[in-house]
Amino acid sequence: MSDRRHEWISKRAYAIWEESGRPDGRDDEHWRQAVAERDALERTQASSDGREVLVKFRPKPQRPEVPRAGWFNRTANVG
Repeated sequence: MSDRRHEWISKRAYAIWEESGRPDGRDDEHWRQAVAERDALERTQASSDGREVLVKFRPKPQRPEVPRAGWFNRTANVG
């Protein structure tokens, strides 16, 4: 992890902790949330004029699962 990324995550996790009322024992949760937020920021890239946002990693559309060949046994007795 780069030093800049680690520093950003550390500061964000601290801010989340403060926003949550400084609870004890939830540091892992705050760190994971900060990492998720940083990952989301890294996946998006705004244009220089701010008119558009380009997403590097778009989720692939879900396709219906195609049955595999041979899933149906024609010789099976039914009923």
